[in-house]
Amino acid sequence: MSSIQLFVEGVTDQKFLQDVIAEWYGIDLSIGSIGKPGEIISVDGKDAFDSPEKMKKLSPIFQQLAIQGIPTVVIFDADTFSTNQAKLTLHSQKLRFAYFLFPDNQRDGEIETLLEEIICPDNQIVFDCWKAFEDCLSGHKTSSTPSGSFTTPANKTKIYAYIETLVGETDSEKEKIKDRNRDYRNKLHWNLDPAHPSLKPLREFLDPFFSTK
Repeated sequence: MSSIQLFVEGVTDQKFLQDVIAEWYGIDLSIGSIGKPGEIISVDGKDAFDSPEKMKKLSPIFQQLAIQGIPTVVIFDADTFSTNQAKLTLHSQKLRFAYFLFPDNQRDGEIETLLEEIICPDNQIVFDCWKAFEDCLSGHKTSSTPSGSFTTPANKTKIYAYIETLVGETDSEKEKIKDRNRDYRNKLHWNLDPAHPSLKPLREFLDPFFSTK
């Protein structure tokens, strides 16, 4: 049995945290899902604590972890920080877990917000060009959508595009774009320096669970 159990929304979070923890602490955690063993468990979406069906599965797991004295951590997207902070505070009191909300446990956002802030500085041009693309879209109207405006692609799409600009064109290289195959320890793509201002809150949150292990 692991000395810690992390619960996250999905594969992006799993791979990012697996790489971060390996980079910072030299600890390799396994990836799993509800019903499948692992130390970083995907609950398959942000509605885990709102879904009676999922809670039927999750509550016994949290209770057993508490009985065994295994530290339990939930790391979700903040989205609207004040709303999800209140929700997780309530659930954490009942299920006895610590929690962190991406990007920094203080503001609205998501894991993609954090990822955009920790790209390798040499690649900033990718997001500068993306900003120009978004500005261009917002400045035009269309009869093709109900709103009469183009929809700005989601931040998740932006991160996919960022990685796609950095990998090769073969099928095997394109596989590296997928969430489960990303290498956040690649210094040509990402800056995982724990002193990075955007990463300090996460490092300070994780330290008590890993720094002495």
